[in-house]
Amino acid sequence: MDKITIRACAKINLSLDVTGRRENGYHNIESFMQGVSMYDVVEIALAAETDDDNATCFDAGGIKVKLSMNCEELAPSEDNLAVKGAKAMAGAFGKKGLELPSAVKVSIDKRLPVAAGIAGGSGNAAAVMLGLNALCRNPLALSELMDAGEAVGADLPFSIYMNAAMNREALGGLAGIDEAGVAAVVSGIGEVVEPAEAIERFAVLANPGIAVSTAEVYREIDSLPAEARVPMGLWHNVMEKYTLEAYEGAMELKLAMEALGAEHVLMSGSGPTMVAYYLNEEEAQKGFEKLAAERNARGLDGLWRIWLTETGRELWT
Repeated sequence: MDKITIRACAKINLSLDVTGRRENGYHNIESFMQGVSMYDVVEIALAAETDDDNATCFDAGGIKVKLSMNCEELAPSEDNLAVKGAKAMAGAFGKKGLELPSAVKVSIDKRLPVAAGIAGGSGNAAAVMLGLNALCRNPLALSELMDAGEAVGADLPFSIYMNAAMNREALGGLAGIDEAGVAAVVSGIGEVVEPAEAIERFAVLANPGIAVSTAEVYREIDSLPAEARVPMGLWHNVMEKYTLEAYEGAMELKLAMEALGAEHVLMSGSGPTMVAYYLNEEEAQKGFEKLAAERNARGLDGLWRIWLTETGRELWT
């Protein structure tokens, strides 16, 4: 096999609490996370170093990554999480005396919004790590990939765990893949991933077309009194209050979605993506159509992006 295609699925938070700040500046969280059937498409292919194409090349710990993507908001750079994922793999392979290919092409068909609180970039990194491992005949187990992902970002351990489940057929030779799942309780700074029974729902996801600074949200969380950091459980996001107050576009969207008749409406991550949850697919479809009509009536069709999706279920197996 000289190339593999991975669906890099987004995640959503059905709960999110920040329980404290560590001395090194990282934050402890407690969150119920699930994957959704929205994804970027990431192709990883073995490449010759002399290949001449339009991809931008970066050194990732000794492996040359030729990165191309169809996203004007994200110019290819060495800071791209897909490149950092390849670098993490180089480090993990090096520790075990394994050899990575000298060069790979990574092509990302970007379908998810950027800086939206749904770990789209982390999904790209997870896809690169899972794909590289598969191209090298899966020398690293799922748990080893999750450990290596910690160095890339807090969302990586869960994203690797969940995307392994979402790409089970393509990654059939991965040791530990039977332990992968679409839902987990995530704690620590994101490195503790405990399998959980999935909560299956139909969902309307919407993004108001603005970016939210996660660092800014965390600074506000740090200013809260200690009692405000007590975990509050499912269907609660401690970050939501600040994001809605600081970003008018996020508040406008949340209010519109609360009129859709959903079971719950909750912001995912630091936002600004909002999720309306439904037990019934027909009701979710009605909610989607109603929100689309509201968007068009307000002249926001160039800003609000809306998806009808599912969460809590493995797909494509």
